[in-house]
Amino acid sequence: MCYMKFRKESLLKILLVFILAGNQLLSAQLLKDPITYEKIKAGVDEIYNCEFDKAETIYNYINTKYPNNTIPHLYMGLMLYWKYFPIIPESPVSKTFISYLEKSVELAEKRFKEDPNDAENLLSGMGALGLMLLYYADNGMIRNVLSLAPETYKFVMRSFEFTNTYYDFYFITGLYNYYREAYPEAHPIYRPVVVFFPHGNKKLGLKQLQLASDSAIFLKAEANSFLSGIYLTFELNPAKACIYSRKLADSYPRNNEFKTDLIKDLLLMKKYDEAEKLLDCLPYNIDNQYLQAQIDILRAIFVEKQYKNDNRAEKLYWSGIKKMDAYKDFGNEYKSYAYFGLSRICKRANEMKRMKKYRKMADDLAYYEGINFDN
Repeated sequence: MCYMKFRKESLLKILLVFILAGNQLLSAQLLKDPITYEKIKAGVDEIYNCEFDKAETIYNYINTKYPNNTIPHLYMGLMLYWKYFPIIPESPVSKTFISYLEKSVELAEKRFKEDPNDAENLLSGMGALGLMLLYYADNGMIRNVLSLAPETYKFVMRSFEFTNTYYDFYFITGLYNYYREAYPEAHPIYRPVVVFFPHGNKKLGLKQLQLASDSAIFLKAEANSFLSGIYLTFELNPAKACIYSRKLADSYPRNNEFKTDLIKDLLLMKKYDEAEKLLDCLPYNIDNQYLQAQIDILRAIFVEKQYKNDNRAEKLYWSGIKKMDAYKDFGNEYKSYAYFGLSRICKRANEMKRMKKYRKMADDLAYYEGINFDN
């Protein structure tokens, strides 16, 4: 089994993924302050919509008013995550990003010892840990993921008692209920391992995620994102996945990552005209090589499938691969799409040796076996 598949598809990843929540939830002090509460709600939307000047003004407000609270540090970590996306270990901002999250966890741990029943602190603690886990997992830093597991476990186990407090907790329980059953069904080799964990319920999990998608205070974006991923990869229903990726793209029109996710779903559904319109609207001539690489590879898929222009598609695939090399593990998902495309082009050219080579490279890099754009 290749390293990337282990990292993205391992049982550990699935069991930890349900704690990637609450990256912007409030502590009890802040919830009692209606002005700050509304400011942070607005600030979260501004972060997701990449309006960072506005979001930073709100950070300055909450940090001045609540300097020893978990939230200002967590809020800044979330803002850095999106402002400099993607953050890799070599990024100039990576140490600053982690330091904000570590400080948030430190404060959450202190509060947890004083009161393990503080629902808002549970969510904010998981948020900081979850954002760090996301960074470490996406960059292949498995030892760092494992080192955070004991800290996250106690927050997660307590969170199941608070679904009646906030709809946001349904995001956590929904992910657990779904993945606890779906993952061993898809990968029977892990059934002896998951027997140690309480059973879930896939239908209930999807219902709980939908509740979070509709009614959560702060976690609507995360709920929509995971619902899109679940329907695309486990339920094999790109049309349903597209409902949620479209919802994100429409809600946050300045967020190019949400747009690329929607374009990917549209290409899988063969809605090429709409995909092309969205591709044409993405800003290519900006200082963001990662986005340029995504656009190259998505456009290559479009050109290959819609225009049947293998020569142009091949050039775009290689351009995307070259740009993605700088992002190492973070770029492997899109590189797999490119190598799948190159293998198809080689097959049509009757270059079977190269076809097999690129196909193996694609399989080794792929996050999910079913997403290859072959059909």
